[in-house]
Amino acid sequence: MSILKEIFKSTLDFILPQSCLICNTEIESGMLCHKCLDYIPEVIPPFCKVCGRPLKKGRNCRYCSGEMHIDYGRAWALFIPPVDKIIHHFKYRKKHKLSIFLGQAMATIIRSDHILRNADVLIPVPLFWYKRLRRGYNQAALLSAVISSECNISSVDAMKRIKYTKTQTKLSEEARRKNVFNAFSINSDRVENKNVILIDDVLTTGVTMNECARVLKEAGVKQVYSCVAAITA
Repeated sequence: MSILKEIFKSTLDFILPQSCLICNTEIESGMLCHKCLDYIPEVIPPFCKVCGRPLKKGRNCRYCSGEMHIDYGRAWALFIPPVDKIIHHFKYRKKHKLSIFLGQAMATIIRSDHILRNADVLIPVPLFWYKRLRRGYNQAALLSAVISSECNISSVDAMKRIKYTKTQTKLSEEARRKNVFNAFSINSDRVENKNVILIDDVLTTGVTMNECARVLKEAGVKQVYSCVAAITA
């Protein structure tokens, strides 16, 4: 960085100091203060062996007791404060730099997991073209790119969302299944006979992720894993 650029940056930081996205406390660098970072509720064992949701007992959570196409999954943190606000800024307020923070956290999970670290390919969960155009980016693709760099695993846009679907938030679990059924297709032959990790920002019931896994396995993928930044309890 040139001297002029350094002076400009220092002046700008003085005039417009950075503040934490969560509590608005002034910070010297980054997007979150140390206090808010300390409050992040990371997922710790025991957790569901299918989706990575924390458990009190058993091997699978209530969402993963039916027909599952995901073979194994992990999540970095619970989708509760302050993580929900971080995801909101990343997803809806164009805070692209949060992909580095979240992606590096997810990469730490993958590198330390004896199953995930041996995957061949990362696949971001796709957005329908209209939603991507309106938002300007696919948050899952941004995360996948960061994780790819951190873990040295190729990221491939192997899936396409071919059907516009309603927002899943207020739908029942059965309605969610019908909503995303046949909503995805494969647009790459680079995943056949591979072990892949589906990447997304948030997992709630896991219906969308499971439908993606079903389509991937029909296309010849060996094992489908998942890794998300946040998961509901």
